[in-house]
Amino acid sequence: MEVDFSLWKKYLSYLLAVLLLIFTYSWITSPLVMSVTGVGEVSVPAENAVLTFTLASNKVSPSEAVTDVKNNITNVKNSLKNLGIGDSDVYESQVAVTPSESGFQATVNMGLKVNSISNLDQLTTSLYGMKAIVVSQPQLSVKDSQKVQDEVYQIALKDAKSKANKMALKNWKLIKKIVLIQESETPTTTSITKQANEADQTELNIDSSTGLIKFSKVLSVTYKLW
Repeated sequence: MEVDFSLWKKYLSYLLAVLLLIFTYSWITSPLVMSVTGVGEVSVPAENAVLTFTLASNKVSPSEAVTDVKNNITNVKNSLKNLGIGDSDVYESQVAVTPSESGFQATVNMGLKVNSISNLDQLTTSLYGMKAIVVSQPQLSVKDSQKVQDEVYQIALKDAKSKANKMALKNWKLIKKIVLIQESETPTTTSITKQANEADQTELNIDSSTGLIKFSKVLSVTYKLW
């Protein structure tokens, strides 16, 4: 009896096609899912700073305390003008009066914005000389912080992609797709370095008295790999 090999080849091709479809379906519907962490950091020169401080006066009567603290406000503004800081860059809160051991205390919170940040320590010392009882740490900022934050985001995403590529190659996966990006609870954190170190001076072409703001972001990126 003659065997029909063409029929066997036909059945075999059908079987291979079915196996290929099963493999393809399993490959598509069962990707490897993994999450990687991307970190981005950028240091930029600070362009301005905000200092907040408190003035207070203790007097026997509330009216005397209020009058005295208002006189202090006027003296502070005049002294700041001599330092090149105009009224438009100075703000103040309402005067608050509370009972104290010696009678009444009047307090006012004030703040000022400065563009030159190389003399912040000297300015802080001057404010204490103007009868400020508390001077906060300076809050440095840049004009276009959103642009810097976008740059930090892209760096963090690039870092995550680099880690995902290594994992994909390790697992013999050639195709990857981002399915979820999560930021840390604090989307962007900043820290202040009041003086640039030698590396920063060279990289950013700035002098040592320049204040820096470091922006950092952490992303958790989830991939599907095939």
